[in-house]
Amino acid sequence: MRWAMAAAMVCVLAAPLGAAEPVKVNSVVVGEETGDPFLGEYTGTCGGLGAEVKVWPEAGEYRGTVLLSTGGTHSENRIQLAGKAEGAKLVMTGKSGDAESRATVADRKLALDFGGGKTGKLAQAVRVSPTLGEKPPAGAIVLMAYGEGKPPSLEEWTNAQWKPMPDGSVLVGKGDNRTKRDFGDIRLHLEFMTPYLPDKGGQGRGNSGVYIQDRYEIQVLDSFGLESKDGDCGGIYKVGAPKVNACLPPGRWQTYDITFTAPRFDAGGKKTANARVTVLHNGKVIHENREIPSPTGGARSKAEVAVAPLRLQDHGNPVRFRNVWVVELKAAEKSEK
Repeated sequence: MRWAMAAAMVCVLAAPLGAAEPVKVNSVVVGEETGDPFLGEYTGTCGGLGAEVKVWPEAGEYRGTVLLSTGGTHSENRIQLAGKAEGAKLVMTGKSGDAESRATVADRKLALDFGGGKTGKLAQAVRVSPTLGEKPPAGAIVLMAYGEGKPPSLEEWTNAQWKPMPDGSVLVGKGDNRTKRDFGDIRLHLEFMTPYLPDKGGQGRGNSGVYIQDRYEIQVLDSFGLESKDGDCGGIYKVGAPKVNACLPPGRWQTYDITFTAPRFDAGGKKTANARVTVLHNGKVIHENREIPSPTGGARSKAEVAVAPLRLQDHGNPVRFRNVWVVELKAAEKSEK
């Protein structure tokens, strides 16, 4: 299977923004077309080193993260930038030690200057998850079918108030949504899009979550460019941060491919093994057979069970989901009461 390994993302040069109007919900942009000329990822070389810069708007200004690489491995010594747009140009500055770095963004290109003659020009690029649009295999349970131009059915879900969209996705709203079926050990494929919220920060940026067995949350959030914590996108809430930040910018479709092993119980109902999870975010392994000792924050119940529903969270932000399907890995041991 393609998503059984940490596959590299497909990378192509970004096309210019089109003239189409972005999709809005309560004046919030939720479509793929954000209209932001600076948001995104820029790649190239600077001072003989590979360079990657992520740029995003946050709370009234733009922020940037510079990652330098040698031998194809990005350094964890990030350089943080901040600045404001002036018309069609964005200038951000930051310091690494005593040296000031400067990034100028215009016409979908980024000029990077570390001083001392270390300069470079980077081009905007678009990453695409290798499992985007993955079709359910034979025997899979399709929870949210995806077909472009076909609003999906919610017949597998308990909350019919979520809004099927013409693009084949479902818009979160009017409460959480649980599956009518219970699940134990599974492989789950799910695609999501966080909205463009340039004036928000932290947990206010496209907040949602995937609750496996209604108890163990894999966070959904716009955490693009951040040094991820357990409360950021891909984090197991209050349990563990993702190994890497694999986020795409808001307004782009992203994927979770999750292998979940349910907790085990003896004949008397005593737990003998904790739940475990492996998560690929946009094709990159962010958790590998990670033990989850107990239900996370927002769990339906602190009592653990062998099988229970999947839940998608409504946290008040216009997040969208599509192409959700499950492969059951073994027969359920017992039903949740």
